[in-house]
Amino acid sequence: MRKSITVQLSPSTANVTPRASAALPPIAATNGNNKRERILAAGLRLFANQTYQAVTMDRVAESAGVAKGTLYLYFPSKEALYLGILSDGFETIGRRYQATLDATQDVATRLRNAIDVSIRFYDERRDLLRLIATEEPRLAEARNRLIQSSRERGYVFYTTLIEEGMRAGVFGKTDSRAATLAILGAIRSVLLYYSGTRPAEGISEELGDFFLKGLLSRGTGNHRTEHRQ
Repeated sequence: MRKSITVQLSPSTANVTPRASAALPPIAATNGNNKRERILAAGLRLFANQTYQAVTMDRVAESAGVAKGTLYLYFPSKEALYLGILSDGFETIGRRYQATLDATQDVATRLRNAIDVSIRFYDERRDLLRLIATEEPRLAEARNRLIQSSRERGYVFYTTLIEEGMRAGVFGKTDSRAATLAILGAIRSVLLYYSGTRPAEGISEELGDFFLKGLLSRGTGNHRTEHRQ
């Protein structure tokens, strides 16, 4: 019998609020040779772990292992860098979703794969989750526009799969948007607040089973959710 996931919610939002200051080592040595990727990775780590005011372009350049002039070639301002980090993260998860669209697989397997992609992506980029969960009033309008656009794309992706499953009789009739919000909300909450140190694969398996079994039990389809692709 599989052990269930225990989710512990923090009594406050302190766990997702950037720290005022933190000594973070350079990222360049472990993040490849692509300068733009190194800049994005360094900026993400700094913005997610410190206040927006505490992050300077000098510190980003130092952490990324690039000259300040090189940093400005890619991002002309701190605001552009901050928004570029969010945009890059959202574009990457979008590409990963699209990569799961294998027409040879049944809809339940495709939905299961999408859940797995979401969990693995945000497990790799927990700093991105923290950045999304932290308000930044100075860039509220542009930031919220990026986040809302990404969320809507994610909603459309998941609701399309769920509605396909309902039409095929694999999933029972349900509110596809509410089901999507439940799936994405659970993924983000577990990865933000779950205090255990468990591999993403185990979390993916249990959450995937939880949601797929719920949808399948309402339909007439017979799909073995225990099978891992």
